[in-house]
Amino acid sequence: MAKKKLTLSVDEDLLSEAKKLSALEGKSLSCIVEEYFEGLVIERWARDLCGDLGLVVLEPTTESEVPRNRPKGLDAAKTMRGQRDGRARGYRNCSADTR
Repeated sequence: MAKKKLTLSVDEDLLSEAKKLSALEGKSLSCIVEEYFEGLVIERWARDLCGDLGLVVLEPTTESEVPRNRPKGLDAAKTMRGQRDGRARGYRNCSADTR
C-alpha cells in the first residue's frame, strides 16, 4: 500500500517522550503512529465482527466459555481464518522502518 504524509501537532513534552520511546524500541515515530492507528482499526473490526456473529458485547472470557457461548452452527475457525488472512495481507512490518 502507498504511504501518505501526515502532519500532526502534539504537546512538546509528549513528543520528546515519544521520540525516546521510539529510539528504545528501534522504531520510527511514523511506525509507532501507524501501529496505533492499526490498533484502532482492529478494535473497530473486532466490534463489527462481534455484531456480524450475533455477539452483543466482546468481553474477556475463559477458554472453556468460548465453545459454550458460540452461536449455534457457527464455524468459528473458518470465519476467523478468513478474517485473519484478509487482514494479514494488509499489515506491514514497519520495525525495519527506523528513521
